[in-house]
Amino acid sequence: MEELPLGALRVRGWSRGCDLCWRGAKLVLFVTGKCPLYERCPYCTISNWRRNKNLVMVDENPVRKEEDIIREAELISALGAGITGGEPSLVLHKVAHYIELLKDRFGKGFHIHMYTNAWKINESSLKMLIKAGLDEIRFHVWDKRLWKKVKMALDMGFYVGAEMPSIPGKKWIRSLKELASYLDKIDASFMNLNELEFTPSNRKRLLSMGFRPKPDSEVAVLESREAAIDVLRFIEKETSIMGYFCPALQKEYQVRMRWTRRSGNVAREYEIPTDEGTLIYGEVQGPKETLMYLYTEYGGILREEKLLIDAYKFQEIAEEIKDLGLIGRLVEVIPTDNRKVLQVFPLDFVLREKTDE
Repeated sequence: MEELPLGALRVRGWSRGCDLCWRGAKLVLFVTGKCPLYERCPYCTISNWRRNKNLVMVDENPVRKEEDIIREAELISALGAGITGGEPSLVLHKVAHYIELLKDRFGKGFHIHMYTNAWKINESSLKMLIKAGLDEIRFHVWDKRLWKKVKMALDMGFYVGAEMPSIPGKKWIRSLKELASYLDKIDASFMNLNELEFTPSNRKRLLSMGFRPKPDSEVAVLESREAAIDVLRFIEKETSIMGYFCPALQKEYQVRMRWTRRSGNVAREYEIPTDEGTLIYGEVQGPKETLMYLYTEYGGILREEKLLIDAYKFQEIAEEIKDLGLIGRLVEVIPTDNRKVLQVFPLDFVLREKTDE
């Protein structure tokens, strides 16, 4: 069993979909917040503000029109997409339409996979998805009565596997091994195991079930990784399918990789992309006349009684900004359309850092 960066463990190879996730080259298309199984899945990480809502999101951005999806795919130089929810099978006509939209724009090689709990998966819905061009289906199914739908999708030509949370405890581990054996029996391709995570929406229920966070993590559940290793060893020894473990930390890494792909394409003239995939710039406030002086001397953008300026230039003239009695700071933001602020570095902090150099 190979040890990968960030603790990702895999058995026998690497699927196309996992490769795109790892590189941040996958568009995440959230097609609905509705799902009939929220009460049966106490570990579900979907945020409360999305649950049972009829909304569409692409990565971290709301979708108001179809062009928003294409635009985001272009901004992150996406090579594929993952369709998720809620439960996508509840809105299959919408899913099929989005698949066709992406395939028409980026070609048949644009890899698209869909996550589903199999709720409305049947021969008719699978035919619709085949016609649209869906490449891969990742089933999230504990109920053995639904496993026949995995085989149905496989028999109809889809690349098929399971994506499940790695839940500590004998009964959960036993169920995962039984599912892995079934996947092997029908010649399915893979099982992906996700490290169980605490989120604001599931924290209370997970704690009531006896789960606790890892001491070195804010979100990962204690012993979830060990449970995954147990199942992966079984997969390696007893099956021929691919097995893969995605740690909680890797989810953050994937988001950062996607930001990195996006930041260079959306950076405004005063924003500098960072190694973390964020954007950083200088912001100066003060009298209009003084700001106009700095603008004339050093450039930037004047906006709402602020001068927005290249971060490197801001650092160069930090002492002058202080001498002029202006308020200054470096601002680090997420490279999404709404530019959510991550960190702020006051002028005095910047001056201290310069002195330390």
